[in-house]
Amino acid sequence: MKKIVKLFCLFSLLTAFSCENEPLDDGIETGAINTEGLIGAWDLVEFSSSLSTSTNFEGQIIASEVEIESTTVDYVVNFTASSFIANGSYSYVTDIVANGVEISGEAYNLENVSGSGNYSTNGNEITIDGSFFEFEFEGMADTAAFEGEQILTFQISEDGQNLTFIQNEVTTETDPTTQTEITINNNSISVWTKL
Repeated sequence: MKKIVKLFCLFSLLTAFSCENEPLDDGIETGAINTEGLIGAWDLVEFSSSLSTSTNFEGQIIASEVEIESTTVDYVVNFTASSFIANGSYSYVTDIVANGVEISGEAYNLENVSGSGNYSTNGNEITIDGSFFEFEFEGMADTAAFEGEQILTFQISEDGQNLTFIQNEVTTETDPTTQTEITINNNSISVWTKL
């Protein structure tokens, strides 16, 4: 069970950088977007994610809440005119409540994480074709969940020194084999500073 929770938390954390076409509504001012200011290197300052899931399996509902907070970060993404490269390491802690049972404070460390791809912008949206992350879980490399085209909402501060990605997304999927329905509500934020 711990391995499944660990993988779920890792997947949840890494999907914090992909989102649907959602407006910024978390107190960040939405003035003119300076997309040219995106070019260059950005150092990850912090990230957090709040996830709630509801799984319906043959009428039985299983609910969970996951809180993820960064503890240490050493991760950089570098944007050129149309591509990006990312690498570094980070650690985070998760607090989980599954069907009222609390599993708290488990820390995870990820080292030698990397990614690359192409991107384009439209206002405060960035379309990524590639992967911000490559990771290993239990000795197996896996990037498939984070590859392909994704649309993110972003904000660059007026002074051009801070970059923020925000995700407020609800997804529902049904397993075709078991007919299990899973709904995930993900509210995530990551903050970066210009190098």
